[in-house]
Amino acid sequence: MSSLSRFSPIFLRGLPLFIWMGVIFFFSSLPGSEHPYQITLSYYMERKGAHIIEYAALMLLTVRFATAIYSRETFEKILLLAAVFSITYGVSDEFHQFFVPYRGAKMSDVLIDGLGALLIGASLWLIMNIRYRKR
Repeated sequence: MSSLSRFSPIFLRGLPLFIWMGVIFFFSSLPGSEHPYQITLSYYMERKGAHIIEYAALMLLTVRFATAIYSRETFEKILLLAAVFSITYGVSDEFHQFFVPYRGAKMSDVLIDGLGALLIGASLWLIMNIRYRKR
């Protein structure tokens, strides 16, 4: 028996989720710049694109974790739970940034985080429906 097979699927799917949550928290803890600067379109797109990608990854990891915990639930319920969790984490992350020097809480960032989570959620839902129809 390999050493990985001794770990439960919940642990193996939960560990990457909690590590990713820590990564998001770490980057949110970095202070902003105290000096005003000109925001360019490329800078704005890079920052907002990062929000979409990090919360799409959070949603994906949450779906994997929730599937291990709630193996008897429908995929739609798991997607809903994962979306609520991911968006709630985005809200808490913005609240956390409110207390970081030269950062701030922005509702627009929560909406962009939610967009990332919902994009991957919709993609997973489509993939599962296509697989189900092929059976």
